[in-house]
Amino acid sequence: MPRISRRKFITRATAAGAGTCMCGLSGCATFSKVGKTPSIPADAYSFKNGKLTILLGKVAQLEKIGGSIKIIDSKLPEPLIIARIEEKEYTAVSIKCPHRGVEVEYKHDSKQFRCASLGSSTFATDGTYKKGFAKKSLTRFDAKLDPSDPNSLIISMT
Repeated sequence: MPRISRRKFITRATAAGAGTCMCGLSGCATFSKVGKTPSIPADAYSFKNGKLTILLGKVAQLEKIGGSIKIIDSKLPEPLIIARIEEKEYTAVSIKCPHRGVEVEYKHDSKQFRCASLGSSTFATDGTYKKGFAKKSLTRFDAKLDPSDPNSLIISMT
């Protein structure tokens, strides 16, 4: 085994530590528990009597199939991730993975939610557990276009 100087050892160890630290600071979900799904502005939704109403005209991410957003608001029973999975089909599930509380993200190419952590537990679009360290499903909420206003999505949280 080649011998290295004390200075070279310290330099390499410092660089490795800094890289690990930068990963934690740059948003690695394993450390921060936060995924990359964007939040929507507070004026794009309202919550009343257990019903969450999203004004789709104010949410560019949900204009296209495969788009997703998150809503983290203390007024809601729990934080959500909402994804547009088909032309007129949306899904809403709890955003926190049951394993360690890391946010899940919607992956349209595989039509599933995936934990943003290293374990990458996966869930079907209805929140059903598929594989990974989490052994429970995500909570699913009923999400439907408002029949009287197709520009509004209604999510029942009761």
